[in-house]
Amino acid sequence: MKITSTRRLFLGGTAAAGTALALAACGQQSAEEQASQAAEENSGAAEEQASLPSTAWERAEYDAVADGGTLTLAVSQLPNNWNSNQTDGNLADLTKIRDAMGYGHAILYSESGEKTMNRDYVESAELTSEDPQIVTVKFNPSAVWENGDPIVVADLIAEWKSLNATNEEYLIVSSVGWDQIKEIRQTDDEFSAEIEFSSPFVDWITVAYPTLPASISGDVAAFNEGYTSQATPSAGPFKVGSIDAAGGVVTLVRNELWWGRAPKLETIIYKVTDQSQAPAAFANGELDAYDIANGDELAQAKGRSDAAIQVTNGLTWTHLTINTQGGDGALADVKVREAIARGIDRTAIGNAVIGPLEAPIVLVDNFVYMPGQDGYEDSFGGLDFDSEGAAAILEEAGWALNGDVREKDGKQLAFNIIVPADTKSNEDRAAQVVSNLNAIGFKVAVETVPSDAYFDEYVTPKNFDAVTFSWVGSQFPESSSVNLVYPLDSGQNFTNFADDRLGELDGQIKGAFEDAERKKVANEISTVIAESFAIIPFYATPNIVGVKTGIVNYGASQFENVDWTQVGMKA
Repeated sequence: MKITSTRRLFLGGTAAAGTALALAACGQQSAEEQASQAAEENSGAAEEQASLPSTAWERAEYDAVADGGTLTLAVSQLPNNWNSNQTDGNLADLTKIRDAMGYGHAILYSESGEKTMNRDYVESAELTSEDPQIVTVKFNPSAVWENGDPIVVADLIAEWKSLNATNEEYLIVSSVGWDQIKEIRQTDDEFSAEIEFSSPFVDWITVAYPTLPASISGDVAAFNEGYTSQATPSAGPFKVGSIDAAGGVVTLVRNELWWGRAPKLETIIYKVTDQSQAPAAFANGELDAYDIANGDELAQAKGRSDAAIQVTNGLTWTHLTINTQGGDGALADVKVREAIARGIDRTAIGNAVIGPLEAPIVLVDNFVYMPGQDGYEDSFGGLDFDSEGAAAILEEAGWALNGDVREKDGKQLAFNIIVPADTKSNEDRAAQVVSNLNAIGFKVAVETVPSDAYFDEYVTPKNFDAVTFSWVGSQFPESSSVNLVYPLDSGQNFTNFADDRLGELDGQIKGAFEDAERKKVANEISTVIAESFAIIPFYATPNIVGVKTGIVNYGASQFENVDWTQVGMKA
């Protein structure tokens, strides 16, 4: 998973149609009437969400795309580390930039979410033994890194050793899958290998091809610090031509050593653009496409005459993440965290942020699957907005009102929510949380910090009481979701909390090749995470993208990855 403020970090599940939206009771309705109303509204939301496509971009065959041209896109910041496997590189903006450089493209995702190996990188990959689990792979011998060196098994071996968590000097985002590999053996030649696992790993496809050359993965200094100001090598149709750090511009150019089909675009430009300025930049033609995050942005985008608005279901969900060591110790109490969860009107937050986007508001109550996805269950057993119930939980935990603010042992029930500057969606979520919680005796304040420091100086080092950003879901949700709260030192765990039950469940799900067993364990994992109330999920976010008229094979997509050789202007 990836994070965002409106940009994206890691996690989640893959979304499909439908929902299990939980609605707050109102008025003097009976329980039966409330349930009936909720079911009716849930059904309507499910139907509305189901009507959204999985891919919304305009398609054109390769030969129908004009040769040449530039695509200009926005990012919220340039990366502080270009190595996506290193903790400081755990940014959706970096993933966005590296996408056209081949990052992650060894696996192809179809419109429906089906996964296949990309023959530009992998000629074959198959499970050849189940006990022990052995995967046999054959790399495409034509594939090369940006400097012309072939992509070989030695690169995969070095990446495995850097990411398997055996060497703590490597500051890694995740060891998922890599830590289950017993051995990687070169076989027929430098492009052929057997990958043997020490324990079953159902998502072995994710560890079958390297993303970095051995010169980086095999050197701790290079891995951690060697690419803070320069790009990691391309293995795709484009490479970095220039980085203007002062101006906040990265320019990608055609990779002359790319062995696949020639790309149609000549250049791709990524400009650092504040969320407050990006909608106007798109509206006046400075950007060719823009990810729309709120109603004001949508209104501005609609004002551009030569652009279309594309909408699909998404993989992104928002939340409030709590640092269990924050709030001067108050947030360590699970009852306080439960009161926070039950004292927040999540539907109101959705109305404020998603409502103006003219998209369905779909609350999320699972940490593995997205609403409507096969396997989705409510892990909270009903997380309705209940301010009276939340207040009662606090009273029971010993937090008594002293004026407008609750106190215990001489300490006030106070904490701050950190938000990045000029990000309206974050501000709207935080404002609703403050309003709800302060009404029941909390003393919550919003602290605004520079947007380019938000993750680097606050989220990643866990220098906060609470934060609200977005997780972008993985195509492999069962394997990655545990990392949100386990282990304690997971590169994606910002809660300072870990439940040891998740270790055993994580091993079970990675070895669950039967679909029914996978879903069962996945929901056990989600329930354990929910019980901690360290992460409070809000709502699922659709993909809404404004795209300049004439641009084809690029835009809003739920599952399908972009074929960067085919993006361009319709001829």
